[in-house]
Amino acid sequence: MFNKVLVATDFSSSAKALPYCLFALCPNLETEIILTYITDDDDTPQSSAYHTAMEDLKSLEEQIQQAGYEDTCIIISSGEPFEEINRLAEEHDVELVLAASHGKSYLSTTLMGSTTFDLARVASYPLFIEKIYRADDNQVPLLRKVLLPTDFSRESLTSLNVIRSLRENIDEVVVVNVIERSRNDKDLSVRITLAEQKLKELVDEIKLYGVKASYIVEKGTASKRLRHIAEDVDASLVIMSKTGGGLIKGLLLGSTSQNFALNSDRPILLLPADETEDDDDAIQHID
Repeated sequence: MFNKVLVATDFSSSAKALPYCLFALCPNLETEIILTYITDDDDTPQSSAYHTAMEDLKSLEEQIQQAGYEDTCIIISSGEPFEEINRLAEEHDVELVLAASHGKSYLSTTLMGSTTFDLARVASYPLFIEKIYRADDNQVPLLRKVLLPTDFSRESLTSLNVIRSLRENIDEVVVVNVIERSRNDKDLSVRITLAEQKLKELVDEIKLYGVKASYIVEKGTASKRLRHIAEDVDASLVIMSKTGGGLIKGLLLGSTSQNFALNSDRPILLLPADETEDDDDAIQHID
């Protein structure tokens, strides 16, 4: 599915897992891979920092080539990291960018660094953000248990394409819908029943891919409930759309995905909305 990718590393502890994430998301050994590191403006090709970065990138490239990938290249750029990564992604027309989060930043509850957050905000391409969520840094296989949040909008269902593409390597998928609003208990019951019907259809479709699948329906604030659900089911990856039904068209990072990405400790694959389709083709979501 992803034939040309950009791996943006800063050689942090979380970035060390990026090659294994690359192998999981891009099993096709013919994938074109661009490795990049963004230096400070003061780092010239003659500086020791630039030389160290190049040596580390060559080591990373060798690791990837030993796994069977041959079409690789290295780019070192300088400037504001998220701006340069975004520029390279668009300039080279990549289909996926892989980056790593630094963990907690200036806010004690925020689990996404400023670079990855800014990149998530502006990216118009699929963006994978690696996060270290185990105390011993011993990550489980990325595709062991995939969490698939949906509000049944067309945008949120684009993640099914990823499941279909990677079906041979995914162990299990959990599809979840969070009902944020209801007028009364009767209305909530109706919404839960409708959500369960739609989720069963999605689960049945995923099972046709040969993947184990189940669903969860909950009520509450979507970003908070999704974060707790991801921990409860021990999700190894969360795949979600950056926009969804009811959000402003053109807004690149919706409130639910933004809050989840900021505060969840799980690796996440953010998918852009497909603006090529007509809005009338969207699957009706629950208001």
